[in-house]
Amino acid sequence: MGTEEEGIGKLTLGEAIARLRATDDPSGEVTAAMNAAATHAFEQHDAVHVLFSCGTSVQDEIAAHVWMALGTTARLGEMHRAVASAEHRQVLSGIGHLRLVGIWVTSLPRILGIAFRALRMKKKVAFERLDELKGRSVVSIRQEHGIIV
Repeated sequence: MGTEEEGIGKLTLGEAIARLRATDDPSGEVTAAMNAAATHAFEQHDAVHVLFSCGTSVQDEIAAHVWMALGTTARLGEMHRAVASAEHRQVLSGIGHLRLVGIWVTSLPRILGIAFRALRMKKKVAFERLDELKGRSVVSIRQEHGIIV
């Protein structure tokens, strides 16, 4: 574990999510403009970034989606409906569908590694208990679920 990762591990999940949000949305305008469903979906997504140590590159976003599907109890359909905004579609079209497919293909080795590590977890992260988990340290959640970053 690197120094930055050790520091995040000592934070509560709620604190680590707040730190991530402060970096991604420093003014808080985007977060404030979200409806309740989108806020909940993004909170789950941010929790995945923190717990599974995913950055914010396109490849890391793909990894976060795979972790969310295989390592948590999140309902992906609900999340996708909540974030199916014009801004999200604009970002994807800005990347380009062909390029995005290429990124997915080149991410296959990482995706397989995630699948293997998800199978080795002790249990999936129960996102229906996310409010409770936000009060616990990131390292304790990782230990309880067998998350290896």
